[in-house]
Amino acid sequence: MKHDLLAARFLRWCCGEGASASEAGALWSELSSLYQEAHRHYHTLAHIAASLAELDATGESTPELEGAIWFHDVIYDPTRPDNEAASVIWFENATMAWISPDSRQAIARLISATDFQLPRTSLADEMLMVDIDLAILSEDWSIYDAYRRSVRREYAHVPDDAFRAGRAKVMEHFLAQPVYSTQRFAGREARARENISRELAELGGDEPLAG
Repeated sequence: MKHDLLAARFLRWCCGEGASASEAGALWSELSSLYQEAHRHYHTLAHIAASLAELDATGESTPELEGAIWFHDVIYDPTRPDNEAASVIWFENATMAWISPDSRQAIARLISATDFQLPRTSLADEMLMVDIDLAILSEDWSIYDAYRRSVRREYAHVPDDAFRAGRAKVMEHFLAQPVYSTQRFAGREARARENISRELAELGGDEPLAG
């Protein structure tokens, strides 16, 4: 999705949730700047656009799910362990003046669901949110390969051996359970597991990981 179309969609969402046009425009300026920080290579507006496309394809879009997609990675610093919690706080502060308490609570809950350090829940909207966030894992290998190399660039501060060990632990965690939780994504499970297994094999090799 082109930048101007993405901006227009965000403004529509904000205004639909109670923001004025000026409030929506100011918030887009802040949010888009954060998603374009120099240290980001995967967690960018392109990831948000892809996630919105995945949401649209499900036919199950709600304002709360769309809001959670817009804000779930608004704070992203690879050196800190609490990006999801920090994103919730940023979202709440940024929208406090105009969003309804019920919407704010639901969106905060959905953002928190993308914290993979926490146990997954069985709530349908949270399962869909997580599956959308993990959709990249079941893409064709060329897209998956670009994704994992982008993640490596985001963690450029981490030595290769430490990155291999940490990344392998994360990916093994995904393989220890079904990658996807919803019926809509079930048909993508095999490709996701194939990609993850291939990456794990390469993490155990000698190929440089920087892309």
